[in-house]
Amino acid sequence: MNAAPLGRDAALYVKSHKVPGPKTHGCLYHMHNNRKVCILGFLKQSLLPEHDILLLAVDSRMEDGMKSTLKSFGIDLIEIPPFNGLAEPVAGHADMHITHIRDNVIVCQPDLPEKIYEKLEQYGFDIHIGNTALQTDYPLDVAYNVAIVGDVAFHNIRYTDSVILKLLHQYNIRTVHVNQGYTKCSLLPVSNNSIITDDPSIEKAALSEGFEVLKIPPQKNIRLPGYSYGFIGGTAGFIGRNMLAFAGSLEMLDSSDEIKNFLNKHSVKWVNLGCDKIFDCGSLIPLFEKF
Repeated sequence: MNAAPLGRDAALYVKSHKVPGPKTHGCLYHMHNNRKVCILGFLKQSLLPEHDILLLAVDSRMEDGMKSTLKSFGIDLIEIPPFNGLAEPVAGHADMHITHIRDNVIVCQPDLPEKIYEKLEQYGFDIHIGNTALQTDYPLDVAYNVAIVGDVAFHNIRYTDSVILKLLHQYNIRTVHVNQGYTKCSLLPVSNNSIITDDPSIEKAALSEGFEVLKIPPQKNIRLPGYSYGFIGGTAGFIGRNMLAFAGSLEMLDSSDEIKNFLNKHSVKWVNLGCDKIFDCGSLIPLFEKF
């Protein structure tokens, strides 16, 4: 039997057939077998959780050891399978397939497998299907590779999916044009007003918006099989408040010392999911958190 939420959320009580337990605006109450209630919630800001993450989108081809480590933290994974409409190295990259706007609002490319939609629905997401069918060659593959940091969305807006643009406007998230279409790939958020990037157009745009930017050279030790090297933004993602997880070891980056100093400056800690290499796996995208 499901108990109604107490206090301020009681008036928001709504039953959900998708998730066991009552559903409220911005959070879910889930009754576990031991009858303890966990309060779960959507991220208020894309990419930047306030609490420990419970749902993370990743490339299904991420190394099993890394996925096991994430699961050991209590994280449920949405594993994006390779899509044959994209180039093989990035075919399963989460940041090529989905854009989390804020709260439970998410945009997905139209050819994701039904099981991905079903899992997002089980968590209570408001899924918007994009208008852009992805294609193999740049720039026809970047429509969903938008980097939302705080109240700013960086992207090459000539190629941004129209559904994303509409939702950004609806939620008062400003669009800032950059030349780099692989924007999220090339941008690692650190806080709602600080980023790391290896791209000069992103650096220039972010500085003009008042962001603090650590500009690093291309990190040629980032592995992306099929290409010479990958991008910094694709190597990591937040798994908790001020806690980044790297798909490999931060120590393997040429600019590791500068990056660690910048993270320490902003009170951001990190965990390495590997020890002797680092991968661009298309970002680790946090979607749902515990609070």
